[in-house]
Order: sequence, then C-alpha cells, then structure tokens
Amino acid sequence: MTATLRWNRLSINADGDADFKAAVEENFPKLADLPFDELELDCSACKNLGEDSFQVIGPHLADTAGAKKLTVRITDDLAKFFQGTGLNGLVTVSVIEHMNGAVKPGADDGAPSVDELEPDDEEEEHRDETHPPEDDINQTKIQTRASSGGLVDEEDGHRYVIGDEIVIGREPPSEPVFAIPTISKRHFRVYRQGPGYFIEDMRSTNGTYLNGNPLTQPQPLGEGDEIVVAITLKHPDGAKRFKFSLKE
Repeated sequence: MTATLRWNRLSINADGDADFKAAVEENFPKLADLPFDELELDCSACKNLGEDSFQVIGPHLADTAGAKKLTVRITDDLAKFFQGTGLNGLVTVSVIEHMNGAVKPGADDGAPSVDELEPDDEEEEHRDETHPPEDDINQTKIQTRASSGGLVDEEDGHRYVIGDEIVIGREPPSEPVFAIPTISKRHFRVYRQGPGYFIEDMRSTNGTYLNGNPLTQPQPLGEGDEIVVAITLKHPDGAKRFKFSLKE
C-alpha cells in the first residue's frame, strides 16, 4: 500500500524516489480537494528517499500552501532533504517519529487506501457505548428533559424526533435508514442523558462531523448545531446533513 487518505491527512508509505513521486502525483491532488482548511502530508513511513523526491513535490506543496494551512510530517533523516525545497516559510514542517492527531480512532496500518474509503460494506465492530462522564453533561446548552430534541434533514426539512435515542445508518436496526453506500450500517447516534443530548460516532468508516470537526468522542449538542455525515471524495459536502433543534 503506497498511500492512504484519512480525514485531512495523506500518508505516503513509499520505498525509493520513483515510488514516492508516483504516489504524490496520484494522490496529492485528492488531498488538496478535500473541504478542510488544514491539511497534513505524512512522509514519516517513507524510506530510501533523496533530495530529488522533495524537489519534485515542492510545486504541489507551494500551490496548496497558498490557500490552506499545510503541515508536512517527516522523520529526522529526511529533514535535510526538505530544506532544499525552499518551502519552510510556506508550510509547517514537523519532524517526528510517530504521529498522532487527525487519524480516526481505531485506524491502524491496515487502513483502506484512498480509493477504498467508499463504499462502506464492512461489518461494524462491537464497541463500548459508555456514556460520557457526568462532568461533560454540564457543558451542554440544553437544560431541561422536557424539551424534545430532533434532527432536521437539511435536504428535505423533515424533522426526526429523538426521544431517548436515535441511530442513523444505512440498514436496520438503524432508524431512520438512508440507503447511501458511504454511510455505515450504524453511523452515529444521538441520545438523551441527564439534562441534555449528546452525539456519538459509532466507528463509521467515513466519519461524522459536528460543526465542521470530526467526532472522536461523545459531544453535547445545542440548538442549531450542524451534523455532517460521511465527507468523502464522492461526497465532498457530506452524504447527509442535519441540524439539531429543540424547536418543533
């Protein structure tokens, strides 16, 4: 596997200059087209690279850096080659051995390639659906159990009443069901806890976003919060979009 694309990060795993250049030429434009203001190029898994590799990717990095914040992650032995690109003032260079951040929780070295992210046909893993700690409840903007939460479909305006819990997905027992290949069988859920409502991604393949940020743990919901399902190359604006509302 030469390249993987997860969230806002392109990871290159190449052996040698020719392999590296081919991976960048094929996959970097896909990274640049994603709807994120901050992007990451991870080269820390590459080996046997020389200065020529980084001279080649220089124009790609410069074009992207003109419109978005770009972080390039490299190992110490590759740092000397990057210096020759003249890009230090345009992009953020992070010299690392291992990388943490935008990769989705549970992702590993077997993550799907750029072209394997969609559709989602794999069985969902068993997960611990432990609710967030009581301290998190106080952060929610919803203050009464008497309020009735709902998800409003931005496409047709239909309002789905949450009750105590609602699970959005591609197949039953999710309800409602949206037969869109990039949506997981059980994609995300919204549930009521204490005085408020929370949203949780259910280890979906293509992710759930709350107000533009990927969900990595349960988060409280407030009036008008936007939920976007499955931002992919096929659906750059998301496969489905919802607004959370307490209003009928």
